[in-house]
Amino acid sequence: MRRILVFLLSAFLIAAPCMAEVLDVEAENVQKRGERVEAHGNVIISGQDITLKANYVVYDAVTEDIWASGNVLLKEKGGEITAESLYYNVKRKDVRLENGSIFVYAEPVIISGKSITRYGEDEFEGEEIEFTPCLGDKPSWSIAAGSFRAPLEKYGNASHARFQIRGFPLFYVPYLYFPVKLQRQSGLLLPSFSNSTDYGYRAGVPLYLVLGRSADATITPVNLSSRGLLVTGEFRYRLSEQEEGGLYLENLTSDKKDGEELPGSVLGTIPDSRWLFRAYQTGGNLNWDIKLVSNPDYFRDIGSFYTDSLIWRDIYTTEADDDLEELVSRAQWNIAGKGFAANVSGRWTQDLTARNDGRTLQELPRITLRTSQQKIPHTPVFVTSGLNSVHVYSLDWLQALKNDAQVGLSLPLSYFPYFTLMPSFTQYYRDAHIMDNPDLFQSDSIRGLWESRDSSLAGLYNYDFFADNPGILENDTYRELWQRRDISLNTTLYSRRFLNGLYHQVVPSLTWTHFSRVGGNYDPGDADDLFPELLPEDDWNKEFTMRVAIENYIRNSSGRSLADFSLSRVYDYLIREWDYYEANIVLQPAPWFTARHLNRFGKDPHPYATSEHWSQVSVRDWRDDEFYAAEEYNKIDTKSALAGMKINLVRGLSARFEFKYDFLDDRFENSRQALIYTAQCWSVEFYREVEPSEDTIPRETTIGVTANLLGLGQVVRTKRSVTGSDVQ
Repeated sequence: MRRILVFLLSAFLIAAPCMAEVLDVEAENVQKRGERVEAHGNVIISGQDITLKANYVVYDAVTEDIWASGNVLLKEKGGEITAESLYYNVKRKDVRLENGSIFVYAEPVIISGKSITRYGEDEFEGEEIEFTPCLGDKPSWSIAAGSFRAPLEKYGNASHARFQIRGFPLFYVPYLYFPVKLQRQSGLLLPSFSNSTDYGYRAGVPLYLVLGRSADATITPVNLSSRGLLVTGEFRYRLSEQEEGGLYLENLTSDKKDGEELPGSVLGTIPDSRWLFRAYQTGGNLNWDIKLVSNPDYFRDIGSFYTDSLIWRDIYTTEADDDLEELVSRAQWNIAGKGFAANVSGRWTQDLTARNDGRTLQELPRITLRTSQQKIPHTPVFVTSGLNSVHVYSLDWLQALKNDAQVGLSLPLSYFPYFTLMPSFTQYYRDAHIMDNPDLFQSDSIRGLWESRDSSLAGLYNYDFFADNPGILENDTYRELWQRRDISLNTTLYSRRFLNGLYHQVVPSLTWTHFSRVGGNYDPGDADDLFPELLPEDDWNKEFTMRVAIENYIRNSSGRSLADFSLSRVYDYLIREWDYYEANIVLQPAPWFTARHLNRFGKDPHPYATSEHWSQVSVRDWRDDEFYAAEEYNKIDTKSALAGMKINLVRGLSARFEFKYDFLDDRFENSRQALIYTAQCWSVEFYREVEPSEDTIPRETTIGVTANLLGLGQVVRTKRSVTGSDVQ
């Protein structure tokens, strides 16, 4: 209701106050009696930011009153008014119209009624009012009221309020009492309704609270007919133009389905209670994003009612909400200036899988210091440096303190435009201090309990990590020195212009890299060569390679690449063998066509055998129809294809289809079909999605309908999920 009032006020405040307006009057018949002008037939009155057209107009130049009738059209800055008859005062901006409407351009929004009156700029009245953002003679949806009164900065009222679809009333409220203030006001928001096979019928009424100029809160008790009472609360704040944050909490204290079986879950059954917590702050030097849930099955059950479900997805771990395996919470503080940067951060991982495989390693805190590339005075040499320290902690098996540092020197030598030679040297140091007792996991008692999978210990110890790495973590402290030497040589060649300014650019390059540890024989079975690989970035391996590459570009006169082709190969001095060739092609000859292909070939079983390739093509037309297809092949474990299309059938109606096929399993991995209709102020999507069975989880087919109304958000949503045995 508050947003509707803002629209109404915007409509009435179309024009700003001004001094006496000088107006020009044109008509078929104009008569002037003193300071009063009477005009008949195709009357046009124009002035600064105002144009009025009507069949009959009377204008008093002294009082600046205008009376108009017959097909009245008044255009002002930001909007226009149409009516059968209209009174308008140019100076005071008083308006009274009969059987007309107000159209505000910015929203857009149309307000029509039997009579609408504005007194000055602080009080408004209306009879038989209708409000809608839908453009057209018969709006798709609207809100109507029998009478309406709204004094600015006070409280207004409306009688016989109705929510209408195509003029048909769906909801009725006999009387409304509401604030008419330019500032935010506390009160009840529009209720929400939905239905799902997971929680039954859902109904909630949000309570909005203004806590200050830069803070507010929304508390919503939600009744789930099949589950119980769920309460959500959201607190938002803004510290500055760039810095903002918020808290969100979701809690279901007593679940009616407590103890029922939950197929494909970690716990096996539905728990008695569930909660979700999120806290975030963005902008400025201090940022955090905390995400926690009460149990690992939170998203496998009814999911979250948070308005943006995408925030629970993590690009590092999953591609779909249903496959979410962990929640990662982060916090960091940054400071930078004059070539120096410091960062203090923390990372907390909540495992959402049945088997704890070490991903619950926490980093509290991590401290990073680094300097940007700086030139050593009076020399052509550049230097960079960095320092990192992290405390690694796990509830499952250990605590450790890890430190690493690096210093790099580089000497760029360029003979423009022929070649650039860049030698560089980097020295690395790293250590790990084990702060817990890892010998506990080597004991026969713990080994026996783990192998028996005692229910009280399953998930407490990550014994598989130690069983696969015998002898690991036998010492308390590990230290290593590593060195990296690089030399790169590249040049750029250009052809003469041809055709319509096209030219060919060739960039050959040669790079040597030597990365090794100081001392040690690099034998994974030798304790002297072991270093605790606690985090993914701990996996360092000796490297001595040469990379040869040539890159080709066909560019137009503006420099945009129409076709790229690169070919590279790496020689490994350690095993004295060439690795595979890598060819990469990108074609973008026109805005409507894009094609990419990556191919790795060579070595086994014969010199030019393909070991891996990936392709993608996308075609669009002037109607925004799109067809796309992709394939992926890996000789070891992957052979799949993805295809999809979007077709605009008629105006506003489009169809989408996408599927992924796995040739190794000989089945469709995922498929989705949808029909979408989009109008100016509403949209409807009907979709069907099929996900394959996984282990004990049967195939699932989801059929859903989503309707959106502009200005009110999502008001109708239904969803039905059925297992494979239910699909006919």
